[in-house]
Amino acid sequence: MNKALTLTTLFLIPAIAHALTGLEIMTRNEEARKVNEFESRAKLTTGNSKDSSSKIKEFSFWRKVQADSVHNSTFTRFHAPAEVRNEGILIVENASGKNDVLLYLPAYKKIRRVESQQQSGSFMGSVFSYSDIATPHVDEYRYTVLKDEVCPTKEAAAIKCHVVEAAPANDDVKERTGYTKSVAWVRQDNFMVVKGEYYNLEGTLFKRLEANEIKLVDPKGRKWLSHLLFITNLKTGDFTRLEFSKVKVNAGIPDAIFTQQNLQKVN
Repeated sequence: MNKALTLTTLFLIPAIAHALTGLEIMTRNEEARKVNEFESRAKLTTGNSKDSSSKIKEFSFWRKVQADSVHNSTFTRFHAPAEVRNEGILIVENASGKNDVLLYLPAYKKIRRVESQQQSGSFMGSVFSYSDIATPHVDEYRYTVLKDEVCPTKEAAAIKCHVVEAAPANDDVKERTGYTKSVAWVRQDNFMVVKGEYYNLEGTLFKRLEANEIKLVDPKGRKWLSHLLFITNLKTGDFTRLEFSKVKVNAGIPDAIFTQQNLQKVN
């Protein structure tokens, strides 16, 4: 009798699904967005909600996963407008959490290092910071799952999201990013972030990010990329729209792209 009840219980009562931890969710997120390498054209549009005018910067973008299969190297070369033409930025992520950020200014024919405490500053006059353009890694944060709810963006309106809070694991990460914590809405189907909220060093919410046009760019590896990012400074009303186009994935980017020699090389 007891055996029969046990068998009935096994076959008729559905198993309780394992609830993912914050670390498990964000590990899946890092894997989902970790494209081995991609290059694209990009457009950075900046403005303010109180002003109809805007400014546009156009550049080329290269990113490649380093030999450790975790950290990335990122290179940008600006083409327009004329005042930023040929400016370049090289970001090399390090396991120490202290990333190398080098800015080339052709007018002065010199490279300037952006120190860790300055990497929370504006990336080319945008709401994005240098640390935003670099990529977060799971071991740099401590996570708390806040809740599950319907994703808050139109593109993902029919999909459930995990809502996960992340706090810097150490002072180096806090200094580099300028954030005491962030909250991410992570799609449950592909584990990509569709919305993010960022709190400054005073603990005040001051940036909000929305990610759209999330496309499967590497079907074999199941890797995804958001082609449209929109971020707002909630204090000032400044906003930035970052668009990627002509995306090429795993086409073969030489390591020489991510060097100081290439940073200073101007066509």
